[in-house]
Amino acid sequence: MSASPTASMTPAEAKAAYKAIAKTSCETAQNFGVVEQAGDTKVVMTPKAKGYKDFNAAYFTKPDKYEIIWELTGLVACADWYEFSMADEAGKPAPIEVTFGAKDGTFATSQNFDGTVYKALITVASGRIATSQTLATGDLTTLKYGNQTAEDQNILVTAVDSYLATID
Repeated sequence: MSASPTASMTPAEAKAAYKAIAKTSCETAQNFGVVEQAGDTKVVMTPKAKGYKDFNAAYFTKPDKYEIIWELTGLVACADWYEFSMADEAGKPAPIEVTFGAKDGTFATSQNFDGTVYKALITVASGRIATSQTLATGDLTTLKYGNQTAEDQNILVTAVDSYLATID
């Protein structure tokens, strides 16, 4: 299903369209890497082949916090796809509600985690998640797929080396 800014979709159609977008986003991130920028935090995931010491995802928060990301659910590019795929595995509907804004071409998502409802406004470009704005805080995450820089790779290297230094 294609999501066009002029298309009108029912919630079920919007959810199906967004599921396909979430899958494409996560697969693209895993195959080509992704950089997610939100305020002072930059998240980097490299393709496995370009990982570092068996790790391929980390984040940096200014001024000097480097951490490994242990699960792909920690990335905007993959979090919703994992919700959908886990629900599919369990034979249940995904616990995510989706609507489509025909006027601006955005998807609005809503999920309940431990009694707290999280809502986001998602923009899409080239069939992938381009931005995600958390409605409660206004925080905006911008996603860039592929073409990672040496600076991006350094976030992963620094996070991994810092972590390994604590367990050696």
